[in-house]
Parts: sequence; structure tokens; C-alpha cells
Amino acid sequence: MTMKSQHPVQTARALHWHQLQLPVGLQAAAIKASVDGLELTQPQFDPNGLVLTFINHKGDLRVRPLGIPGADEQPASPGLGLLSLASQPLQFRSSETILFSALVLYIPAAWTSLFLRENSHYHKIEQILEQEGNIITCRLGRRQMSLFSTALGLLQDNPQDILGIQNSLLSLLEYFLCNRHRSLLGATSASDIDNEDDLSLIREVESYISEYYCSDTFTVDSILKKTYTSYHRLNFLFKSIHGMTISEYIRNKRIEKSKEMIADNAKSISQIAYEIGYSSISNYILAFKKVYQITPGKYKKQIDNPA
Repeated sequence: MTMKSQHPVQTARALHWHQLQLPVGLQAAAIKASVDGLELTQPQFDPNGLVLTFINHKGDLRVRPLGIPGADEQPASPGLGLLSLASQPLQFRSSETILFSALVLYIPAAWTSLFLRENSHYHKIEQILEQEGNIITCRLGRRQMSLFSTALGLLQDNPQDILGIQNSLLSLLEYFLCNRHRSLLGATSASDIDNEDDLSLIREVESYISEYYCSDTFTVDSILKKTYTSYHRLNFLFKSIHGMTISEYIRNKRIEKSKEMIADNAKSISQIAYEIGYSSISNYILAFKKVYQITPGKYKKQIDNPA
């Protein structure tokens, strides 16, 4: 896929981070470039700290933590914040032309100990990040994207405006921590999603699933590519609203449909399995039993021979 851009395409080797020490004790870095293929790693920091990265892009982008054997690349959506351990720097990759920009905020352990040690929400974040390879994500709203653009422009073009850069980055940090605390404390209802962009995204995905979930070419990956959203983010949203992962939601939609088809008594179990998107009858039977605690064959017998 070729992406048209007004920005000159650079080589990956020409990329470099613009870095700055902030008065409050944090370190910042920024980058913006259009490149024909991307393989970029976060700047190196003292491993005893956290790295909060905000990204925006046009094109396909994948991210993975380095230093974790077997860690998979995950698709990353535009307008995303990612919090990770400094000891596991993130790598951003793309195999096509991409317009990529990022803001990085390094938070030393001494800084979090001084300013966040009494914050119960932060302690929950810390516990999650202690599990190897975990990345905590947060979707940015319109105001936060404006702060992102302001800080990015200043860091690249006017690094002398240190206070302006710092104010924008601290606002983004505050938003990230406040936006994440509900989900990290176990939010389970739609009322806990108060970001209009998140609600709009989840409704778009639900509509897409309703239209295509029976197709044999339908996959979760097709949703991620359509919405430029990470699997982690969609799982969080589906768990918050529906109490289940997106894969479980799709499975339940298929199994509910198959139950209706069995009741119609017009097709065999194998025909139904293939028509709702299962390429393996055994997988369909296992999924049906997981949802209804009975095999589809036994359910059909109950329908055909009611007691």
C-alpha cells in the first residue's frame, strides 16, 4: 500500500529523537517523520523508571516490547498513549510508507516515589506493569491530541519554550493517569466509559461485527485494521461494556445465531457450523458447549424430542 503524503519521505537511518530535560525532573523526546518503512526504538533511559509514549500516525503500525522473548507485535491505533517499563523499551515497526510522530516522557522511579507514592491508582498501574511485557494503553481525545501537537511542535521547532513543553506533557500525563484508573480498578459497566471517542469506537465495532461475523473471512485482525485500534484497547472496552473480551463477544454472537438455526431444523449441524464462520466442526461443538453447557447435537435432540 502506498500512502500519499505532503511530507518528504526519509530513510529510517535518518531518524533521530529530539530530547529535552524538563525542570520537574522528567525527560522528554519527540520525533516526526514520513518514512518508507519503519523500525524505531524508544530512546534509552535509566531502566529504573517508566516511559509514557504518545503516538499518532497514518499507515499500518505495530509495536512490541524489546527484551521479552517471544513477545508478539501488536497493531497500534493513532492517538494512543502507551505506558511501559523503561527496562523494556518499545519498538515501532511498519513495512510500508508511514507518517509517524511520537512524544516520549521518561518518568524516573525517584519521581514517581516522590509524587505518586500515595496514589492508590498508580499502585494498581505499577502492579500491572510488573507482569512481564505488559503495556497499559489509553486513547486520546480531541483536547489531548491538541496538546500532543503543541508539545511535538515546540520540542522540534522551539525547544527553548521549556515551560510550554512541560505544561503540555504534564497535562497529558495527568489525563493518562486519570483516564486509566477506572478500568484498572475493575470498571464493568458502560457508564464507566465516559470518553465519547471510545463510545463511538465501540458502537462502530459492534455494528461491523453484526454485519460480518458469519463470514468465513471475518477475523478480529480485520477489525483492528479497519479501526486502527489495538487488540488490548478493544478488549478493555468490550470488558468494560459487555463483561467479556471481543473474541468471546464474537463467539457468543455466532453461537446464539447457530442456536436459532438449530431450532429452525432446516440444516445439519455441520452446515450450520460452516455458515456461522467455523472451518472446524469440532471447534464449533466446543464453543457451543462452552456457552450452553451442552453439545449442539444434544440440543437438537432436545428440540426434536421434547420431554
